[in-house]
Amino acid sequence: MSSRLRIDRIDVGPGDLASQLPVEAQLLRQLRVPEHPDYFFAVLEQALIYETSLTALEKLGVDPDAADPRLISIGDDGSVFLRVFGIAFAARNAGELPHVGMKDFPVSLAYVVDNTALKDETLDFRKLIHVAVARLTDIDAETPAA
Repeated sequence: MSSRLRIDRIDVGPGDLASQLPVEAQLLRQLRVPEHPDYFFAVLEQALIYETSLTALEKLGVDPDAADPRLISIGDDGSVFLRVFGIAFAARNAGELPHVGMKDFPVSLAYVVDNTALKDETLDFRKLIHVAVARLTDIDAETPAA
């Protein structure tokens, strides 16, 4: 698979994500997780804004106090806006893998809410929030316009 990807659209997921697409990402690395399909990490060229609440984050086991203060904004009413640069994804369909030349490829997409996950040797799902079924395209494989 090439190193540049684009999230084109979502099949299922929050409306606030759909309105921020398309967005491009740089592939970081692949993780092999014994009990799950192969996962990949990528870094977005532009942050996505994840709108949530303190209550929702706490239910997911996310500690807002541990977040980088440059990437989180907490309102007086408990609303939270996270700037997300890291994503994790895996093929949506069993037996498939993201690959060179993929276009409109379905993946399970998660936001990385604890950036230490990007350096971890194993995947810690507590550092991710699954948000959507999305469609990815390999940018490097696209034919340039004439």
